[in-house]
Amino acid sequence: MAAVLTVGAPAATSQEPPSVAADSSRYSHEGEQRAFRHEQLPQSAMPGGRSRGVITPIGHQGFHLRYDGSDRGRVLSLERRHRQLRPVSLTSWLDTRAHPAVHLSRCPTRVPLPGADGFCWQRGSSDDLGWAYVPQGLTGSGEAEPRSGRWQGRSIVAASWASSYSHPSAPRSPDNRPWRGAKQIDHFMKVSFTDVTDRGRPRYRSALLVAPQRGGFAALKGHGDTLSWYGPYLFLYSSERLRVFDVRHLWATNRSSARVGVHRGSVSANWQAAALPQVGEYTFVGRNGCGSSPGETPCFSGASIDHSSSLSPSLVTVETSRPTSRVVRWPLSPTSHLLRTGHRGLVQATAGYRVPLAGPQGVVQLGNRFYFTAMCPDARRRFGEPYCLFQGDSGGPVRVWSRTPAAAENLSYWPATERLWVSNESPYRANVRPHPELNGRVVYNVSLPDGWED
Repeated sequence: MAAVLTVGAPAATSQEPPSVAADSSRYSHEGEQRAFRHEQLPQSAMPGGRSRGVITPIGHQGFHLRYDGSDRGRVLSLERRHRQLRPVSLTSWLDTRAHPAVHLSRCPTRVPLPGADGFCWQRGSSDDLGWAYVPQGLTGSGEAEPRSGRWQGRSIVAASWASSYSHPSAPRSPDNRPWRGAKQIDHFMKVSFTDVTDRGRPRYRSALLVAPQRGGFAALKGHGDTLSWYGPYLFLYSSERLRVFDVRHLWATNRSSARVGVHRGSVSANWQAAALPQVGEYTFVGRNGCGSSPGETPCFSGASIDHSSSLSPSLVTVETSRPTSRVVRWPLSPTSHLLRTGHRGLVQATAGYRVPLAGPQGVVQLGNRFYFTAMCPDARRRFGEPYCLFQGDSGGPVRVWSRTPAAAENLSYWPATERLWVSNESPYRANVRPHPELNGRVVYNVSLPDGWED
């Protein structure tokens, strides 16, 4: 599943790789265009922004997951054996040497929704403009603690990232240059925790996602497609596994280097400020794992937690397929904060729906209403063009709610604030046309619309 990896990189004095210059012209626009084309699915069946079909229930009885919690024992054993791996508090860790994010009002990207609030990443850094890591999943303390919306008194946004062709671990071409095809190969993953308690002064730090191993830990490889947070647990889907991480087991690094693991008393996590070890994972039950055929459990491209049920919360997932996609609900236990197991120790899906939408990246379900991110009906499949937010009711069509910045990814709804959070992966490029103001990496929140507009 993972191997101890040490990758070459220049020395640095901080807990992050050296920042890139804030000059977007240094990046190849043509290369970005090619890299994005394969994952863009336009909504060709939505004349006038309204889907021809409706959201309909589907059979879900054959959808199962199996849990393996053996990694937790390995994590506890490592913490007993290495004093350097004693866990640190997430909030105290965030109070130390955090990077400044930028309030949405000062970002070059504009969100075309009234009352939008949020942030963009550290100005001029690779998080902001580069391809070393690309944002994917989105969650936060509002999902983890739905009543207060806070974790240990803080409002925290969590985002997962997948490393790309600019990362030192990516394959190189024969002339030792980054290989652009590496964008489609799974490399390292990280999670950034952003403290947004003070909305005007957001700040964040990042942790490498790792697997516990005898004698230390190793970098996990994957795409980090989705991220959800319930109680102390983060659920991250990648490589046909729903991986589980416990924020109470955060290992701060004491050495900033390319190395991953514990070496002669030093803890390094490939330039990141901490390592977050996997404590368990869910796998698909069935010979073929997950897939897009009717008899297969849908893979996950987006996920969030629905707390609107009076019985128990659910993890809601969506696949990315065409011309329609499937949404599945998975039950969560308010006691254990893990997925609820039933007969034979398996997790049984509790509901499924077919959605008349191609290639959705994010999903939120509140009762009978759904929200999605996907390409707009008039999309031309070009890098940097706006995506759309969609909404629809069970038994009804899906319609466009609003445009949103390019390459929108996951969604997260916070019941305590009644706000929907949205993120996207496309870095800002001034030469994007015709809407340069609607590209650029941002994380924002907005109130839900009151009703339909015909």
